[in-house]
Amino acid sequence: MYNRGLTVSSTGPATSIVIFNARKFAQIATRTIDVGVIFLHYQEDVCLQKWNPCIEKLFHCGPFMRGVTGDCGRPLLQRSSFQHFSTSLFFSTPEATMSSSSDGGGGGSKLPHDVAVEILKRLPARSLLRFRCVSRSWRSAIDDPRFVALHWSHSALHASSRHLACLDYGDDAVQNRCSLFPNGPLARPPSPSQIEIPFVAPPNRYALVGSCDGLICVSESSRDGAERAVYLWNLFTRKHKAVRLPRPERRQTLSMGGAHVAQGFCFDAKSNDYCVVRIIRFVGVRRQGFRDRKPRVEVYSLRADSWRTLECEVPLLCHGSSAVFLNGNLHWCSFNGKWDGYGSIALFNIAGEVFDEMALPEEMLLINSLHFVLSVAVLNGLLAVLFSGEEVIERFDFNSECFVWVMRDYGVPESWIKLYTFKATGPVTRFDGFTWNGELLMEIYCKERVSWNPITGQFSILPLSTRYELVPVVESLFPL
Repeated sequence: MYNRGLTVSSTGPATSIVIFNARKFAQIATRTIDVGVIFLHYQEDVCLQKWNPCIEKLFHCGPFMRGVTGDCGRPLLQRSSFQHFSTSLFFSTPEATMSSSSDGGGGGSKLPHDVAVEILKRLPARSLLRFRCVSRSWRSAIDDPRFVALHWSHSALHASSRHLACLDYGDDAVQNRCSLFPNGPLARPPSPSQIEIPFVAPPNRYALVGSCDGLICVSESSRDGAERAVYLWNLFTRKHKAVRLPRPERRQTLSMGGAHVAQGFCFDAKSNDYCVVRIIRFVGVRRQGFRDRKPRVEVYSLRADSWRTLECEVPLLCHGSSAVFLNGNLHWCSFNGKWDGYGSIALFNIAGEVFDEMALPEEMLLINSLHFVLSVAVLNGLLAVLFSGEEVIERFDFNSECFVWVMRDYGVPESWIKLYTFKATGPVTRFDGFTWNGELLMEIYCKERVSWNPITGQFSILPLSTRYELVPVVESLFPL
């Protein structure tokens, strides 16, 4: 049987804290690993400004963590003492623990690397960033690309690592901040974490391009519509990268002539690289039709930190359509250029660098609606199509009939099934996609942010301005 108490033995500048109920500690810390005894070293000459609150909570979570005192008789494991706590983790068998505690020694063999990794990968990104300050070996281990990928794979499967980021930026922004809401219902959300957006410079304008593996991509343009730059941002590590455009285009209205730019952000698994894709289509009344001038496709590689231009056929994308990344492809809404149909879904395969088209649900093509909103999204790992068509109740009084289709077998148009049908009071002017818990976010009358719960069928007016751009993110440590 393990002793349920703690003993502290002084061995000079470092004090070894022996946790005799480490089996219980490991179950709480890792939930799966069964280890023996963990030794934590307290070094007064190493200054750590903060300690992981999750681990700190473990040291105060039960009777087996009582009565730990330092050389001066004061409690060693109080909140203030964590300023100088833990530069190494050690592992020992129960037999070695008993002998070391009886001898007053603090030695032991090191905690196996794979066990330490299993513990660390379960911690939030914020805590791991603090741990990088512990020692060079910890910094090296946490910065290891293999650990970064392992940590993200674990985070993607756990609700506690999923968040909804609300971006508030631009010349009409209040604070140029990102509000980070935890995973859960948004009708009465808890107080979000506030993170400053580091690259915002009013009066420039900003627009969300997309999110991938916890990284957010935002485009920047001047007040007159000229493209200026693209920013990649990891809001969890607080790092960002400014990407200058090779040939900025001026985005103007059709009547004035200019260019429409569609963008997307994705990950190329083949080259292990993050990429930004820009599609520039030149439009205007001086050019007869949409296809008179060949569109230009540009791809930015984060690994190479450079742009390249592609020669390929490009479908006609809906202006303002947001890109969705799934299964190695970027997806946009596309139309046939005749203004008499809904078109299709345009795909860009980042590995093969080719475009393709995918048919929309046949049932949707039969819906006759003069004013409609069409969008693509991802729901539980499946490609989804969101459609809203207006129905007139009385003069100047509109409702929206909304539909959600999902593709059960990716790439097989015959596998489209209608998942949801519901009515919204008022015209839906934009879909913002799904939250992690399956709520559908949308805009009503261009002035209200609402969520629709598919389980209860209820709408909730959200305390979120329509100025915000919403994007689900997963905690990650991916560097920029």
